[in-house]
Amino acid sequence: MTDRLQRLADMAIGIASAEAVVEEAIGFTLNVFDTALNFFETHGDTGAFYCRAVIGRFGNDGCPCEFAEDALKGNFFWRGTEGATLSLNENDNAVYLTDRFDKDAFDDEAAFAEYINAFLRSVYDWQARLDGYVATKEASR
Repeated sequence: MTDRLQRLADMAIGIASAEAVVEEAIGFTLNVFDTALNFFETHGDTGAFYCRAVIGRFGNDGCPCEFAEDALKGNFFWRGTEGATLSLNENDNAVYLTDRFDKDAFDDEAAFAEYINAFLRSVYDWQARLDGYVATKEASR
């Protein structure tokens, strides 16, 4: 993990606790209640970090059209995702919310905590939507 990402991990420990942060080779995971926020960087994008969370998963029969339509609308100029992007991993039917932010975006724990809270609001909103679509689809079987 780079020094800048380690600094972010240290801020996460200050916001949450050492038990809530799991450091890894390429980043760290911040566990907030039942949601894991993965912070990492990529080799090709040296000016940014990424934050990613799994929103949920679909069954083997795929993504309901209604959710896909809402996800596309939410991604349109990031109006429904607070600037993040929704995506679907075809290998395990997981829906992700991913955000890219500048490496120098947070000067202190308060600013980082504000970011985490805003990202979590979007995660929880999309989790509720996905849960609703999955429940509706299962009830219609």
